[in-house]
Amino acid sequence: MAEPGWAAADAPAMKTLLTWKADSWDGSWLVIPDIHGHAARLRAAMEVANGPHRRSRLVFLGDLIDDSTRRREARRARATAGTPDDSREVLETVRSLVESGRAEVLLGNHEVMATAGVLDDDRALMNLWWKVGGREAAASYGWSGKGDAGALAEDLRWLREHGRLWLEVGAPESRILLSHATRPSPERLAGGRNRAADLRDDAEDHVVWFPLGLHADNGTRLRDLPLLPPDFTASLHGHMETPALWTLLDREDKPALQLDLHPGKRKLCLMVVSDDGEMKPHITFIPPD
Repeated sequence: MAEPGWAAADAPAMKTLLTWKADSWDGSWLVIPDIHGHAARLRAAMEVANGPHRRSRLVFLGDLIDDSTRRREARRARATAGTPDDSREVLETVRSLVESGRAEVLLGNHEVMATAGVLDDDRALMNLWWKVGGREAAASYGWSGKGDAGALAEDLRWLREHGRLWLEVGAPESRILLSHATRPSPERLAGGRNRAADLRDDAEDHVVWFPLGLHADNGTRLRDLPLLPPDFTASLHGHMETPALWTLLDREDKPALQLDLHPGKRKLCLMVVSDDGEMKPHITFIPPD
């Protein structure tokens, strides 16, 4: 029997997917970091989303695709280069969630590489994407890298149209900024141009590429972290793998929290943002492959 406010959906890509009813929303958001073409990570997130936080809307922080050989080795899975990963299942499931109104999706650097390489024939980014998980993602669609990319190209065109570079959630006086890699500048944030067409350079835009706190310890104050506007209290990011929930500070001591836990930990760090902007982490375990 479906939970109140939910109805079962026919979704072969994710059997546990439930259809969202807008009047179920309690104003909270469940923030989900990098999935990286790994269905077990998505299923772990959806168990939380369809269980204790079934009244929350979802935000995916980017890097939905590309379960690279390196990531498989980190979690001690068999890692054969070119073996199909779960990118198609992940992307099709997230697409269903967005189209139902339940989720928003941000663009990560892996989506930027894929869209530029497959849709724009950007050979430099295509070659880079292929090396860092693109080959496995393409294989999940049955595409070898040559000829018509078919359903992969269709899903990437959809992602380019609907993906954002950043999102603001929480109460008007207590806003939380969400972006994949680092914060946009205050001037860029005020301009509100946060779609794929607004990338400053596919290969260099800091919002999707910047290695925030690459060698910084938990609690480090970073001089190069863009400041937040006065009505913002914090920002949330994926992109950089950390051993635990990592907090970095700007010059005004407003935190930037990194949620993407190292895959070898077999844990997923989700963040619940209430309707008044309060944040509460929810760490869940990822089952073995």
